[in-house]
Amino acid sequence: MSTLPSGTYNTTYGEDMAIVRTRLQWVLLIGFIVLLLTLPLFIAPRYIYLAIFMGVGVIAALGLNILTGYCGQISIGQSVFMAVGAFSAGLLMSKTGVPFWATIPISGIVAGLSGLVFGIPSLRIKGLYLALATLAAQFIIAFFITNVLKAGSGVAIRPPTLGGITFNTDRSFYYIVIVIAIIFTFFAKSIVRSNVGRAFIAIRDNDIAAEVMGINIFRYKLLAFFIGCFFAGVAGCLWATYSGLATMDSYSLTESIWLLGMCVIGGLGSVSGTIMGVVAFRGIQYLVQQLSPDLGIAFPSLSSNIVSAFNILILGLVILLFLMFEPRGLAHRWEIVKTAYRMHPWSY
Repeated sequence: MSTLPSGTYNTTYGEDMAIVRTRLQWVLLIGFIVLLLTLPLFIAPRYIYLAIFMGVGVIAALGLNILTGYCGQISIGQSVFMAVGAFSAGLLMSKTGVPFWATIPISGIVAGLSGLVFGIPSLRIKGLYLALATLAAQFIIAFFITNVLKAGSGVAIRPPTLGGITFNTDRSFYYIVIVIAIIFTFFAKSIVRSNVGRAFIAIRDNDIAAEVMGINIFRYKLLAFFIGCFFAGVAGCLWATYSGLATMDSYSLTESIWLLGMCVIGGLGSVSGTIMGVVAFRGIQYLVQQLSPDLGIAFPSLSSNIVSAFNILILGLVILLFLMFEPRGLAHRWEIVKTAYRMHPWSY
């Protein structure tokens, strides 16, 4: 069944590859971007922090979805590649004086190159075994940063500047994050609709058949690791700069699992689903964090350990419910809603 609106047809390859097709889609896209750019003007500061948190998560999760959702290479070490980008940016800015704007691509490239190292085993192993290889990256890179670079206590980062503007408030830094998130969203959308994206999907569906068709399996798997980790490195750079400190506490194994959970909730193999998954997951995470203290007050008989673990329990339950009842994620549910709307009132 076609997912295009009624009366819209593909007559050229250019039309088929276009991201935005109809006038309504252009209006909605422009309106949504305007909403994002004006959001800090009418929301409380704590929600600006949440929006920054979501924006950084979108960038990191987009990279993971390209790697896992489109190319089928399971990774549970995305958070540590964010750490690579964070410490690369922190050390470059604090030790060599490289400006923040230059560290954004550099941190992504460094994280991407480190991802290539752990992507090499993907030629011989897949599935659970590849997941274990990326799990090893989580501990190896953390050990390297802590004991070799001697940066375990963290690296202080000064706020970025541009001309006479210092981005040292939530509202000002929000615009950096949201602009980069928009750029990376279109970058991801362009990748998955290109020849590279089709090669990724072929490898995900059946790597042996893809190789028979002439796709260089090893090359594209490494490229997927590089792109996925590049996104993570940029996200880590942004979060460390916003926090003012690059520290390993922000890039734990738990965060890697949550990033994978965001992709599952949104829908593996969907760019728009990734955004929906991050917004939904981070929203639930923030809500649970706000309600946890009230839970301890309402039920004093509960131990402090149970109250502190309430966040993990709820988030884990949400991921489990999606795996059981909506394994294709929010993106699939959204497609159903759109199709029902377009076919109304002739849904039969």
